[in-house]
Amino acid sequence: MSPPLGRGSESDYWAMIRARILRETEAFLEDGLRHPEQHRRIPAVPVGKGPFPRGFADAFWSQMLATS
Repeated sequence: MSPPLGRGSESDYWAMIRARILRETEAFLEDGLRHPEQHRRIPAVPVGKGPFPRGFADAFWSQMLATS
């Protein structure tokens, strides 16, 4: 991917993209820490130790990866 015409060098473009990604990630994490009740908790179970059937995983990830 290259920068839009007349917008500076490719390294400047990627620096801008990186800064934007960091800002958005920071805002998301801060909001999650301030309002944990408004965000989904991703359950963590050691592989092979959980009682969850495959259908649970399919349902969970289909919701998590759905376009909102």
